[in-house]
Amino acid sequence: MARLVFYHHPQAENFSLKYSSASVAEIRSQREQSDESTKLIGYPFEAPVYVLYEGDSEIESAQDIDFDQEWLSDRIRDLPRAGQVVAFRLVELLEAAVDVRDEDEFRLYKEFEPQKIQQALDHVSWGAPLPTVAGEVMSNLILRHSLPNANHRTGIAMLQFCIESVDPDFEMPRTHVDDDSWREWVDPYIVDSKRLITVRRNNLRFKQLEELDVDLVERKDGIQIRLAEFELDMHWREALSEYAGQHESHCTDFAQAVLERAGRDDLLDRQGPTKQEFITYLEDGLVERDFREMF
Repeated sequence: MARLVFYHHPQAENFSLKYSSASVAEIRSQREQSDESTKLIGYPFEAPVYVLYEGDSEIESAQDIDFDQEWLSDRIRDLPRAGQVVAFRLVELLEAAVDVRDEDEFRLYKEFEPQKIQQALDHVSWGAPLPTVAGEVMSNLILRHSLPNANHRTGIAMLQFCIESVDPDFEMPRTHVDDDSWREWVDPYIVDSKRLITVRRNNLRFKQLEELDVDLVERKDGIQIRLAEFELDMHWREALSEYAGQHESHCTDFAQAVLERAGRDDLLDRQGPTKQEFITYLEDGLVERDFREMF
């Protein structure tokens, strides 16, 4: 039977894996050294494994979200114009998602970090082929994880807007099929994306687990990561770069799949937008849009 360890604490999803050991004394020592709230699980394998989890003691309900205009303006005023426009639209998308989804599905796990949005925009190959630009917009927004939740859903929405900035008549494939069919082919892309970004941030922690003969790590939503399928033995900076590249390729493949399923092969070789063209579309082309229809 596979030896499985949880990445998020099963009773507290805001606590994530920080350290593992076969020694109770060592794990307790790590706990005493931690400045964060901690939880501890001992996994009763034939050779037991002890895992320390760190996190915040409380999770804020997304139903209490109130990103009003004054609050948002204060947070993004120091960003360049492009970052301000994208931040504004991302918050609108998050509020729309909260409005139409179950309360239990949307909880706020972290602070809003708008400065990371500008970092994401700075790593896009603007003017490259459309699948590349759209995929990199999605990938880099997800990797920077600027929102307190819904980074994948809003990242896909931004991919859609990127395509629409080149062809405003473009329709996402979900407009041609029912939602179950949409989820059937989109969900595997999201699941693999979450695997990649989790390994990217935790290669050394996962290497430690692998050395303890752990086979699987399971994060929230039941997503399992088979450690043998990933290269873990590298410096953490190298892992950040390596898995960011893999994630960009993954999202570029998704952008291509979106165009193909929409029957828009004519856009596969089309030049993607410049940054200014994308920002202009976000600012002027979405004024009447009801973002709730996207969720």
